[in-house]
Amino acid sequence: MNRKLLQVTLAMLVVLISLLTACAPAATPPPTAKPTSPPAPTDTPVPPTSIHTPMPPTPMPEPELQHTWESYPDVKYVNDMAFDHDGNLWVGTTRGAVKLDPTDGTYTRYTTDDGLARNEVLSVAVAQDGAAWLGTKRGGVCRFDGKTWTTYTEADGLMDDYVRSMAMAPDGALWFGTFEDDGGVSRFDGATWRTYTEADGLAAKYVLDITSSPDGAMWFGILDSGVSRFDGKAWTTYTRDNGLANNWTKAVAIAPDGTVWVGTLDYGVSRFDGQSWITYTEDDGLVNNEVYSIAVAPTGAVWFATDTGVSRFDGESWATYTTDDGLVHNKVRSIIVAPDGAVWFGTMLGVSRYGPPD
Repeated sequence: MNRKLLQVTLAMLVVLISLLTACAPAATPPPTAKPTSPPAPTDTPVPPTSIHTPMPPTPMPEPELQHTWESYPDVKYVNDMAFDHDGNLWVGTTRGAVKLDPTDGTYTRYTTDDGLARNEVLSVAVAQDGAAWLGTKRGGVCRFDGKTWTTYTEADGLMDDYVRSMAMAPDGALWFGTFEDDGGVSRFDGATWRTYTEADGLAAKYVLDITSSPDGAMWFGILDSGVSRFDGKAWTTYTRDNGLANNWTKAVAIAPDGTVWVGTLDYGVSRFDGQSWITYTEDDGLVNNEVYSIAVAPTGAVWFATDTGVSRFDGESWATYTTDDGLVHNKVRSIIVAPDGAVWFGTMLGVSRYGPPD
């Protein structure tokens, strides 16, 4: 009996355990980790990192100074001009020689009363020692060192006493062009005189202008005979047959690059580059075909003196200045460029300066 009861009890326990097991919730397995993938690229590129180096500020250009005119009407009847070592302007006139101080406009006039040989001064130059040399009409050439006057004539070795032109050579020697039937050129080195005539190779005896070139050669403008060049050994003459506008040459100037400019009587100006000649006239922009003086500025611009004003040529364009612009008088006989770059004009009724304000 008891054994039967025990069996029944055990069977009931087995059934109960089975029921409890079936009703228990199933264990949840741990979640499986999913692999991480990189983010998809975007369409907008990321700009690279750059280092900015600041640029230095652009310098502002210097303002261009407005050129102005100044005139000195008391210094009339000008033939030639030259600057001395102190910046004074020496002016040769038909009424003596004038030393003008550009800083204040004061001037001193020298005549025969002071020691000048003749009052009609046709040419002016300043020597290396600072002395002023003044060529006169039939009075020879005078040297003035600020205290003492010395006159040289034919008796001393000068070719002729009518000294129409004058220039200092790069070696310091002075050259004098004369204007008489027995004329020519004379060279003076401070101790010795040497004379050259047509027999030596000079084109003719009437020498209206003299200048020197960077290579040391001397150029001579000759009345009705073209221009002559002397290199110390040989003479060369250029005329209309070579391309010069006309043989009546009144003015000669040499640019720093060696270009030669020649002013003629009524035929304009001719330019010589060492190979060929080119002529410019009123048709090109020159104010007048009769040119009395030529000067080359540091900028390379070339100035021309005429009876109706002055013309400036920069290699491309022409400009003309007259009394309407500030020039004291239109009959201009001499042009010179000052050490400060200003251009000075000697006219029949005064001297004018054109340049930046002082």
